[in-house]
Amino acid sequence: MKVLPSILLFVFLQGLAEAQELYPTDQNGINQALQNGGEIYLNAGVYEVTGAINIHSNTRLTGSPDAIIRVSCPNGRWFSNSIGVINGNGNDIEISGFSIDGNCENLPVEYSHTSGDTAHDCESLIHLIGNSNNFMSNVSIHDMKLYDAYSDGITLRFCDHAECYSNLISNCEHEGIFYSRITNSLIHDNNVAGITSDNLRLDNSVNCKVYSNILFSYSGDHAQTYMHGENGLQVGDGGSSHGYNAADSSITTSNIEIFGNTFADNGLQAILLDSAALESSANVFIHNNKFIGKSELETMGIPVELANGTTPTIEQSEQIFSSVFDILKTTLYYSAITGQSDDSISYAVQQTKQGVIAGGIKIIGFRNQVVIDNKTYIQDNNSTIIKSVAVMAPSSLAFWNQGVDKIDKDIHVEVKNGTATATMTVNMRVYSVSYNQITKKTTKTYHTYTATFNDTTTAPQVFPAPQNIKGRIEVYPTFFEVYVPSDGLVKIDYLYGVNVSTHSLMRGEREVKDNIQYTEYTRLDDWSGEFNNTGEWCFIYGAFDESKLHVIATTPYQDINVTNFDINRHDYPKDPISFWFYPTVGFLICLYFIGRFFWRNIWF
Repeated sequence: MKVLPSILLFVFLQGLAEAQELYPTDQNGINQALQNGGEIYLNAGVYEVTGAINIHSNTRLTGSPDAIIRVSCPNGRWFSNSIGVINGNGNDIEISGFSIDGNCENLPVEYSHTSGDTAHDCESLIHLIGNSNNFMSNVSIHDMKLYDAYSDGITLRFCDHAECYSNLISNCEHEGIFYSRITNSLIHDNNVAGITSDNLRLDNSVNCKVYSNILFSYSGDHAQTYMHGENGLQVGDGGSSHGYNAADSSITTSNIEIFGNTFADNGLQAILLDSAALESSANVFIHNNKFIGKSELETMGIPVELANGTTPTIEQSEQIFSSVFDILKTTLYYSAITGQSDDSISYAVQQTKQGVIAGGIKIIGFRNQVVIDNKTYIQDNNSTIIKSVAVMAPSSLAFWNQGVDKIDKDIHVEVKNGTATATMTVNMRVYSVSYNQITKKTTKTYHTYTATFNDTTTAPQVFPAPQNIKGRIEVYPTFFEVYVPSDGLVKIDYLYGVNVSTHSLMRGEREVKDNIQYTEYTRLDDWSGEFNNTGEWCFIYGAFDESKLHVIATTPYQDINVTNFDINRHDYPKDPISFWFYPTVGFLICLYFIGRFFWRNIWF
C-alpha cells in the first residue's frame, strides 16, 4: 500500500528551509509560529498550555524528546466537545518527536466529560478532523509520547493517507488511536497501554492496515473509567452515540488487514468486530497476531490490576513495554522433546570393584522432563538417563600376558512406586596367553567373570496425558462452535479449510540443571489466528462442513488428532416470536391507556 506520497516531498522541501525553533512558551507562542506553516521545532522544556494549539496545512511540528506540552487549566476547562490540545484540518501535516501530557491526574474529575453532549472527547491530545465533503490528506503522526488524558491520544476523522506509527500512548481514558472515516491508511509499531476503552479503533474505514503494534491493557478505576472496559482493537461501522452519528455514513468498513500485533491481556476482547466488519464483503483479514494472557504477564511480574483510584504513570507503561519485549524475545516451546542425547552429557561414574571387574552405574536424571505448577513429570517409564562404566580392575592385570577379550553390559531400568532402579549386569571374558617352548606355539586361555551394579533414585510422576479425547460441536445455520477439553494439553489447533486458530494453554521455557535440559511451563489462555473465540470455544462463521474441520490437540510430548465429537445441530425456530409476545404487548398497551384515563380524571 502506498501511503503519504506527497508528505515525503513536502518534508524534503521543508528540510531545505530553516526550521523555526521555539523554547518553552504557551499556546499563543506556538500558534503564532504555526500560522505560516513550515517546520516548527520545540526545544527541550515544558510548554504549559491554557488553550488549544491549531495546526494547518503544509506544516511540520516536531521537537526534542524532552519537549513536553502540558495541559494547564488555571481558569477552568478549555477543552471540550471537538476542541483538543492540538487541533487541525488540512493537508500535508506531520507531528512528531515530543510529548503531550494531558495532566488529567491533576485536573478535576468533572473535566472528563460534558453532560448531555459528546461525552468522550473532552481532552483529545491530537484532534485532526476533516469533513465528509473535504477529506484531509497526508497526515503523519509518529514518535510521540502521549499520556494521561481524559479522552483519545490521537483522533483522526475524514482523512485519506494517514499514518500513525512508533508512538507510545499511555492512560488515555478513551481510545488510544481513533480512526473514523479514514481511507488508505496505516497504524503500525505503536505501543499503547489502554485503561478503559479501546487501544485502537477503526470506524467506517477503508483500505487500512494495522500491524506490529503492542496493545496492553490495565484495569481502570478513575474518573470515567471502569474496570476492564477496553478492547485491544475495535473495527466496524460506528453508530449513533455520545453526540456523534456515523450510522448514515456513506463509508462502510472494508478491506482491513490486521496482522503481526501483540495483544496483552485486553479486558473485554482482544479484537472486537461488529456486524458490519463480520460481513464477508467487508474483507476484514486477521492473521499472525500474538496474544498474551493475564497469567503469563503476572508470571513475568507485569502488573495488570491497579489499586482502586490509581492510574499508571508513563514510567510504568514504559517499563511494561520493555518487559513485553522481553517476553517476545524469549524462545517459547510447546514441545518438551529436547532432542538432547545421552552421549552429549558428561558424567564421571564412580567405580567399585567386584573381583576382576571394576564398574558402576548411575541414574543422572530424566530426559524430556517437564515442570508444571511446580510439579515435575516425565514422559514415560523409559525416560531415565543412564551413565555406566565397566573395565577390568587394574590390579587384576598381574601379568603382561593377560587382557580383556569382551565385555557385555546388560542394563535394566524399572520405575515403580516413585523409585527408579537401574541394574547393570557385566559379563567379562578375560584371556591369558601362554607360550610353549617345545612347540613354539602361543595359546590363549579364556575365563568369564560376572558382576552386578545397582543405583536407585526418586522418580517423578509420569505425565497424565489425556486419553480418548472427546469434543463437542454446536452447529447453527450461519456459524458453529467447537470445544475440546483442555486438561493435559499445551495447545489446540482448530483448522477449517485453509484457516487456523490456536488456543495456547501452556508455553515452556528451556532450562538446564546438572547439564540436563528440561522444560518449565507457564499456563496461558491465549488465542491467535483467523477465528474468534467465546471462552474455550472456537467460533467459526459459515455453514458447517465436517470434512473441512481438523482439530489437533498437543500435549508436551505428542500431537493427537481429535476425531471424536458430539455434534449438536440447532435450527432457528419457525416462529421467532414466542407465543407470549403479542398478548404481553397488548396487555401493556391496555395498561397504558387505563393509566392515562385515571390520571386525567383524578388530577384534572
